[in-house]
Amino acid sequence: MPQKTKNVDPNLEAVVDHFKTLKNESYLKRTDNDAVPWVRPPTGAWDGDLQSKAGLVALHDAFNTDEAEENLKNTYSDEEPGNSSDTIVNLLMIEYAAQAERAFRARHQTMPRALAHLAVREKGHGRESGALRGAALEYFTLLIKQGNESAGEE
Repeated sequence: MPQKTKNVDPNLEAVVDHFKTLKNESYLKRTDNDAVPWVRPPTGAWDGDLQSKAGLVALHDAFNTDEAEENLKNTYSDEEPGNSSDTIVNLLMIEYAAQAERAFRARHQTMPRALAHLAVREKGHGRESGALRGAALEYFTLLIKQGNESAGEE
């Protein structure tokens, strides 16, 4: 099966390039003993609001991976399925953006709020369908299954 994914999700690439530029600016300012700006995602649809519920919801737009998510769905199309590389790269792009978003959100939380988020993450991780068993182990099982199904094919 030919690979369907041709490019990195454009929003993820923009976020990574934006962070790279900010990190380089931070390095240069630190070596000149200047104030270092906060590392923030590109604003675009999100206006930088961290004070309102609407702003915190809109923050997700800065980290969206709509193209990778659509590519992942198309990988499982019955008419023209993709291959294991499509699955791996799209899942990794989606997770990379999600990790960057979680890190940014965590940096802007108060202690009680951070503890509440930690408790909810722990609850989710402890569930049968959570990130550990439901995502990680299921993902590994899926990769093994896909490898077995395509064994011997060229």
